[in-house]
Amino acid sequence: MGRKAWFFVCLSVCRAVLRATLSRRAQRAARYMTRWRAILSLNILVFQTIEKRNEIQYSNEKDGNEMKRKGTKDLTYTQRLQLEAYLRAGLHKREIARLLGVCLATVYNELKRGECELRKSVYDRDIGGVCGYKTYTAYSPQKAHERYKLNQSAHGAPLKVGNDWDFVRHVEKRVIYDKISPAAVCGEIRRKKMFRTVISKTTMYRYIRIGIFDNIRMAHLPIGQRQKRNEKAVAKRPPRGTSIEKRPREIARRNTFGHWEMDCVVGSTLPTLLVLTERLTRKEIIMRMPDRTANSVIRSLNSIERRYGVLFRKVFKSITVDNGAEFSDCKRLERSTYGGKRTNLYYCHPYSSCERGSNERINRDIRRLIPKGSNIAKFSKADIQAVENWVNAYPREMFGFATADEMYNAQIEKLQ
Repeated sequence: MGRKAWFFVCLSVCRAVLRATLSRRAQRAARYMTRWRAILSLNILVFQTIEKRNEIQYSNEKDGNEMKRKGTKDLTYTQRLQLEAYLRAGLHKREIARLLGVCLATVYNELKRGECELRKSVYDRDIGGVCGYKTYTAYSPQKAHERYKLNQSAHGAPLKVGNDWDFVRHVEKRVIYDKISPAAVCGEIRRKKMFRTVISKTTMYRYIRIGIFDNIRMAHLPIGQRQKRNEKAVAKRPPRGTSIEKRPREIARRNTFGHWEMDCVVGSTLPTLLVLTERLTRKEIIMRMPDRTANSVIRSLNSIERRYGVLFRKVFKSITVDNGAEFSDCKRLERSTYGGKRTNLYYCHPYSSCERGSNERINRDIRRLIPKGSNIAKFSKADIQAVENWVNAYPREMFGFATADEMYNAQIEKLQ
């Protein structure tokens, strides 16, 4: 075969290969075009459907015929009143749903929620008066709204109290009658494992606030923190005795036992209470005095010394007081009835009651039983002793809800 013949053969083969390649590409391109035409047609159909639906919705809104989709169920009290009026007018349920803007199922559910029996009088023409009453079923918007609110209050987790009525009665007794704070009651129950129900103090206060406890009111709770003032009083005179600045630092750290704070709780008349607070254990001693004078304080302190005997100097290592006139006789306060020095007295800076923080804090507890302005003369020694016992038996969160008596007795056992 000559060269010319080979040339034509090769040319024919190339044309055939090129034709086949172009044919495959054309087929593939045709398939792609068909697929895109289908997608485009579907999109056009969707857009047309959405546009048509929007036109219908706009037309309904314009004509006042809007009806909410299924799932929007909550009605307001005004809508419930409108529903009652529509029922009295004899409108159909579907028409009522359209006017209220809710779905038909909402109307039926609302009618079931507000269904109640009413009574109307039956008039008898023969006797010319009411001969009896007839009951009938009707829709009450008031009943429906009350049931709706009740159902709304049941949302969320169930109450942790459950049906533990012994727990509820114990909490109410301790808070109302024993005047123990809810936080202290929670800690006491948790520490002594008194009930199967155990809740946190945050939950306890929330239950009281929303009325879970029927008999406990916010008025039964201790007084909250008062608003702090920014101004600071300036001292105009030095302390009457040894200043608190010279008091050992270990006393301020509250690491050792036997250091006390002393103050007076006054009433509307002359009788006054002398109160002493141990800084480590918060043990409280309350004594009634005839007046607020230095001699009365000295006599009361002598009585406490005779009660403790030789143990007094170990238990009362120091006493921190303010600059009141009743504590002005420093030497006689420190002098023992048996001779020698019985304790060390330290005076706070003037107008600095925060330097006797424990004393001031427990005075607030005393004021819960003896309110400010009370006539202390009306309280007998037994009443004052009951107040002291109540304060010392109060569960303290700082001690893991142990009491001051328990902490104090543990320290006394170490001394003996």
